Amino acid sequence: MKHPNKEIMERAIALARKERAVACIIVKGDSVIAEATTTTWKEQQPFRHAEINVIEKACKKMKSFYLKGCWLYSTYEPCPMCASASVWAKLEGIVYGASMDDRNKVYTQRILIHCQDVLKHGTPKLKLHKKFMRKECKVLLKL
Repeated sequence: MKHPNKEIMERAIALARKERAVACIIVKGDSVIAEATTTTWKEQQPFRHAEINVIEKACKKMKSFYLKGCWLYSTYEPCPMCASASVWAKLEGIVYGASMDDRNKVYTQRILIHCQDVLKHGTPKLKLHKKFMRKECKVLLKL
């Protein structure tokens, strides 16, 4: 599968619409490994971002804390915590839609450090596709 992939991001957007939350998908090759949404409010846990949830699911499914060769798709730019978790999981890369620059009253950003700025300090060096299908993902911020 070539990245960024429109079908995968469309799937993430559909999931986000259904849950009224940020949605993430992890893929490896042509297979979807895991998908998840933000559950911060449901679980009353501040770290239950979609990226953390999907990384956790993918690690359990693959029986490894490394997700080598996997790509994370997110409808919203990963925060510093989630970008760091992606590095720790040794993902191949990240594709995200809406940017921190698109934040609003509902989707605020507490720590304004862009994903790319976290990734440039991490090892391994993850590939990054920013603002892919941004227009479609920005619509989700108004739901």
